[in-house]
Amino acid sequence: MLAAELVTARDALEPLSAAWDELAVLCDRPQMTPGFVLAWWRHIASADAQPRLVAVRDGDQLVGIAPFYVEPSARRARIDYRLPGIELCSGLAPLAVPGRERDVAAAIGATLARATPQPSLIALEGLPTATPWAAALRERWPGPRQPTLRQYHQHGCPLVTLTEPSFDAWLAGKSSNFRGQMRRLRRGFAAAGGTTRLSAEATLEQDVADFARLHAERWEGRGDSHLVQLGAQLPAMLADMGRALLPSGRFRLRMLELEDEAISAQLFLAAGKTVVYLNGGWDERHAKLKPSMLGLLDTVEETFATGEQKIDLGAGEQAYKQRFADSSEPVGWSVLIPPGRRRMLTLAHTAPMRMRYTVLNAAKRALTDEQADRLRALRARLPSA
Repeated sequence: MLAAELVTARDALEPLSAAWDELAVLCDRPQMTPGFVLAWWRHIASADAQPRLVAVRDGDQLVGIAPFYVEPSARRARIDYRLPGIELCSGLAPLAVPGRERDVAAAIGATLARATPQPSLIALEGLPTATPWAAALRERWPGPRQPTLRQYHQHGCPLVTLTEPSFDAWLAGKSSNFRGQMRRLRRGFAAAGGTTRLSAEATLEQDVADFARLHAERWEGRGDSHLVQLGAQLPAMLADMGRALLPSGRFRLRMLELEDEAISAQLFLAAGKTVVYLNGGWDERHAKLKPSMLGLLDTVEETFATGEQKIDLGAGEQAYKQRFADSSEPVGWSVLIPPGRRRMLTLAHTAPMRMRYTVLNAAKRALTDEQADRLRALRARLPSA
């Protein structure tokens, strides 16, 4: 029998860190490690946010964890439970020892069903569709009636799988056009005096400041970025996360520089056999050097050296990602609405959001990347309501 505990105090999260981290590594989920989640709690979470973390044990062994949180409000018509971190990345999911997801889902569901305040909606945002979590939470919910499950959005996540024996072998398997372009880019960058490195403890504070600056500049005039909206919270969280994960080599902020000036910054996290690309930014004055592609190429080469087997390039199928990817692992946005007297009201409240995404997804399928960029730029210039 599995035993589940509901953790509702922020200061009770830290003692779980060691076993929690081992589980995240076992599950290949860098964005669900305590190094990421606890930094989110310290710098991104609102003052009203409260943990509703479910820890599932088999005897003394932690076999599952779902670090949900809630923001209660007397003015809100519903109570949402969410996983932390969607402002920064996708790929968010509960954790379980592989093969035990459904039993852990049953323990999580039973715990959430009696939690206070009771959830009227469980948001599964950026959840990998290949995982069983959405269906398992619905099917293993306690009681005779199952929750309502609605997926309203989906993004592709390009993947780079590293099954070759070496970086050179991987590169040899790419097209001659790709190989030629990458070699020219590397020669051009070196000829311009460019250097590439990973952030270290001594450079961390400046590197995350450069990351935030370059990302903001890249998005200027192009629409909204969740990272830009975080303001000073972003570099504070990244520095906190870096201090936690740099000693293990799992925080990898790739910096490209010309004459000691950062022109590109790309953040990757690693756990188990997986490296995840969170986000980045680069200086458009050096667009001809294609720093984003150079940074990804360096990361592929580095990942062969560190031994991981997969690079998840994050939500969004931009052209530069597709040049490297060989497959995709989509992520979906769903709502799980528990049974009860509030179910129909919650469905009604979420209907406009779900319809808005239906229209948005249809529009995106009809637009080219260039048209979508122009539309985002136009929206950014319009006054807000």
